[in-house]
Amino acid sequence: MRLRATILVKLLGALVLPVVALFTLFAFVAFEVSRHDLDDELGRRLVAIAASAATQLRDGEYLSKLSAGDETKPLYQNAVARLQAVANATGAHLLVLDRDFNARLDTATTVAIGTHDFRAMLDRSEIDRVYAGNTAASVTFQGNDGHWYKTGYAPIRATASDPKIVLALGAQAPASYFDRLTDLRERLFLWGAGLAAVSVLAAVLATLLITRNVRRLAVAAERIGAGDLREPITVRGGDELGVLGQTMDRMRLQLAERDAKMQQMLAGIAHEVRNPLAGMTLFAGILRDELPAPDERRSHVEKIQRELGYLERVVNDFLEYARRPKPELAEVPIGEVLSEVAQLATTPGLEIAITPSELVARADRAQLRRALLNLARNAAQAATAAGHRGKDAVKLSAARKDKELRIAVWNRGAEISAETSGKLFEPFYTTREKGTGLGLAFVRDIAADHGGRVELHSADGETTFTLVLPT
Repeated sequence: MRLRATILVKLLGALVLPVVALFTLFAFVAFEVSRHDLDDELGRRLVAIAASAATQLRDGEYLSKLSAGDETKPLYQNAVARLQAVANATGAHLLVLDRDFNARLDTATTVAIGTHDFRAMLDRSEIDRVYAGNTAASVTFQGNDGHWYKTGYAPIRATASDPKIVLALGAQAPASYFDRLTDLRERLFLWGAGLAAVSVLAAVLATLLITRNVRRLAVAAERIGAGDLREPITVRGGDELGVLGQTMDRMRLQLAERDAKMQQMLAGIAHEVRNPLAGMTLFAGILRDELPAPDERRSHVEKIQRELGYLERVVNDFLEYARRPKPELAEVPIGEVLSEVAQLATTPGLEIAITPSELVARADRAQLRRALLNLARNAAQAATAAGHRGKDAVKLSAARKDKELRIAVWNRGAEISAETSGKLFEPFYTTREKGTGLGLAFVRDIAADHGGRVELHSADGETTFTLVLPT
């Protein structure tokens, strides 16, 4: 799970974040460009309306001289009607202002002549440009009603024959494109969310595809490290992980072949040694029997016999290590196995204590007994070497914890150092003067073949080897 989370975070950082960032940048640019273009388009349209409406007023000088109360005069009414027609045709609000920002005519009939337009004062620079003979559009502003507006301005001349600019005509309309921008923004949000969701989904799927093979390779590596070389490595795909899987499988086959050769070599050596060893043992026994008891040479022969017995045990250990078969699993009563092991490992002056157990293990009974017997004999030797005897020197017990069966072999005696404990399970490593170093290697391999492990804890003059098996 941690591996999957790490790869997913990396894919999100390498793929999703750049895509989302680029889309966000694109959306921002698209929105700003659209807003700018629509704003310019509205400004040009309002300026065109204002210029067209200004051509309808040929009496600018007359309008500039009107004052409050002149709204009923025929010429004023005629000018209002002309602008109203343009307003009705274009949907714009038209107004005429003098240099002091006072209204001279307005299609909103509620505005009296001479009313000061405070809003127009914000467009001072645009109106100054109008009085200079140009058209201009104001910036977009928000009205009191909360809507956005824009005004286009055009100059009004004194008369048809007098080009003097006396008034400014403004065409004001709501910036309805903001509704379009709002719709665009919502669409961009939806598209961005959809893109992010698709990117995340793609990253998750890619993570699942990658980690599936990575997990298989990790499991295979652990299996090979535990010594299981039988099951092939199946990693599908023609990518780098597939190539790695094929390489690891070739490595597995090479290790299996080398292991088989080593076992064959060990078996051959043991077989070749056993035959002359049997003859030497036989003739040593005959020689011992031919010597009278008081003869000092008899003790030399007995030493030879003891050494030959040690060599025979070494050969047997080599043969068992080389020929250890695959475990045949069955229901094994733990209490019975512990009793057998205690009887076989008990030495004069030391009795191995057993904690009664009704637990049942699924294991190969012979191999399980062999593993526990090795541990019990080591415990008995360690306790005896430290001067501990009796029933409280070595104990065997079993318990079930966290879906695991834990069989413990405890003894009093010298502690095992951390440096030594890291090498105890290596083949041919031993701390005793005469030992093959295969006993604990047997225990480790037997536990691994059962899908379990061996744990060691040594402190305060006590040592516990725990054989952990799955249930």
